[in-house]
Amino acid sequence: MRRRSPLPPAKDGEEAKPRLTSLTKVGPGSFPVPVVPWGVLLARRRVAAKAQAQDGFARIALAIVLTAMFMVNLSVTAITVAVPRIAADFDAPQSTIIWAVTGPILVSAVLGPTFGKLGDQRGHRTIFLAGLVVNAAFTVLIATSWSAGSFVIFRLLAAVGGAAIGPAALAFINRLFAPRERASALGWWSFVGAGSPVIGVVLGGYVIDAIGWRWVFIGQAPLVLLAAILAGFILPQTTKQASASFDLPGAATLGVGVGSVLLAVTFAGEGLLSARVVGFAIVAIVALLLFARIERTSADPLIPPHYWRLRGFLSPTVTLTLLFAAYMGSFVLTPLMLQSAAFGVSAALTSRVIIARPLCFSLTGPIAGRLAEPLGERTLASFGGVSVTVSMIMLSRFEPGWSLWVMAVALGLAGIGMGAAAPVLTAAVANAVADEDLGIAGAAQQMLQQVGLVVGVQGLLAVQASIEDSSTGSIDDVVSSYHGAFVAAAVLAVGGTAAALTLPKSQVTPLQ
Repeated sequence: MRRRSPLPPAKDGEEAKPRLTSLTKVGPGSFPVPVVPWGVLLARRRVAAKAQAQDGFARIALAIVLTAMFMVNLSVTAITVAVPRIAADFDAPQSTIIWAVTGPILVSAVLGPTFGKLGDQRGHRTIFLAGLVVNAAFTVLIATSWSAGSFVIFRLLAAVGGAAIGPAALAFINRLFAPRERASALGWWSFVGAGSPVIGVVLGGYVIDAIGWRWVFIGQAPLVLLAAILAGFILPQTTKQASASFDLPGAATLGVGVGSVLLAVTFAGEGLLSARVVGFAIVAIVALLLFARIERTSADPLIPPHYWRLRGFLSPTVTLTLLFAAYMGSFVLTPLMLQSAAFGVSAALTSRVIIARPLCFSLTGPIAGRLAEPLGERTLASFGGVSVTVSMIMLSRFEPGWSLWVMAVALGLAGIGMGAAAPVLTAAVANAVADEDLGIAGAAQQMLQQVGLVVGVQGLLAVQASIEDSSTGSIDDVVSSYHGAFVAAAVLAVGGTAAALTLPKSQVTPLQ
């Protein structure tokens, strides 16, 4: 069965000029002036047309999208490893700098559905390129930060660009590949998504120790801008929803609701009945109830309500949410534990140890994508959940003096688990929804994953801190506090494994 192209047909010749030329009105006469030179636009048109004429254009576009993702994700693990160093430079508590790790997740969760829906309606190429430019600009400013506050703020603003990039990249992949091929393509998406932090942590650890953490961002910014130029020349615009209005009330109430949930979880360490936690919890409940009411009556809902009742959408989303909560919570805990007084491991050595997790994630992703059709999503996702659970149990038993190879094996198991589960679960969601909703469906799934990430990171940090604060502060007590947090991560992973067992056997009907 021949697959219909998800991309609009290209037009050649002078008649395309009005559509391609970007104009602005200046002066009293409102004289139109090209924002981008026509020659550049024409050259872009020729390059794009030549690329689209290739039989393997879907793979070319996939490579462009993944290259951009690679550039944007380079600094993720470097920030995690550098938290103690950055905090010391700004004379700030580590809990403040952690916002540079968890804050972008909050921004992506709040804004992701909005950008996903805008991409479905206005075209994902536009959203993708805008996200790359914004991310590059604020990455430069991160390198110039003069305080902990400015560092976190610039990091959050750069994450606005990242919030646009994620749903658009996922929508491009899902639109370019048929349902049967999506798991394999998303295996490479997982490969790059996990592999770029591997490169980042290898280079970042040495750069941080040798010349300072600012150079991580100085080096990243031009790479992101280069990716934007490459994507601008090659990627086509996606098809757009016809006559669809944007659900602004739905986007606003969902953003407020999800943001309030994440803030309530973030401040839960102050006590479950503290004023901030209770206040944000109340706002979250009211906003989400309003969102549900708006979506039921909206002609063009942000997220079609029936998707939340669709097993093929809900089960993989819940599974990924719980597994990522365990995976990313332990991702933040591990370097803090290794660099604590109980273990005393340097930033460079920590980076070499924790590389096992994203490395195994990236290598497993493409393999899992190819195994999706013969084994099925349920089998691979359940295997991934068990692997993450075993990893968390191993980490909860790790003691000072043990070989760091044991730690690397435990982290590698977590990477294998997520590499097996993530591509097939992401493909399952795409295969369960209509083509015109691929952007918002992927963004909704990513939103709930990011809620899980913040719950995992902040929740596990709160568990560790509460155990340590209630102890005598000895080395043994510090170790026990981290052990308790990893036990909590194991519980989350067990929940993800249980959710994986509810998946349909297969979301893909083989092509005839």
